Amino acid sequence: MELKVYDWEYFERWNLWYLIFVLVILTVIVLSVLSNNYSWWVIVLLFTAGYLYFSLKTNKTTDIIVWKQALQIWKIAYKWDDLSWFVLEYHTKKNKIHNIVILDNTGNAKIYTIKDSDKNLENFVKELNWYIPILETYKQSGMDKLIRWLKL
Repeated sequence: MELKVYDWEYFERWNLWYLIFVLVILTVIVLSVLSNNYSWWVIVLLFTAGYLYFSLKTNKTTDIIVWKQALQIWKIAYKWDDLSWFVLEYHTKKNKIHNIVILDNTGNAKIYTIKDSDKNLENFVKELNWYIPILETYKQSGMDKLIRWLKL
């Protein structure tokens, strides 16, 4: 059984978000040039280039496949003994399940935005639940909440 997902968590952003992002970057660059602190200018440019690369990467789709031996995400297979739970995140504005979160034994979360039909998701969840249990919710760190709120 397989499920089509974005390669990571996909954020739908509004136009104002991009404007604010560019204004923050430009402000830091201008302030660093005015204060003759060019190291900040270089760091911000590297951060921006890395972020843009990561954003382009996350817009690709991949499959999560349930095998008897493991869960395969992209080209990586995770043995069932290394995984603890999975969580389905509901998007209240869209009235549908938006993300699937896979939690490993150390508590690290792998979040993927679903890009498949509701029927296929239902069948996938039934199959996955044979191998690892489903949780209603999981604890996110403050940094995770901030990153998701900022849609980074």
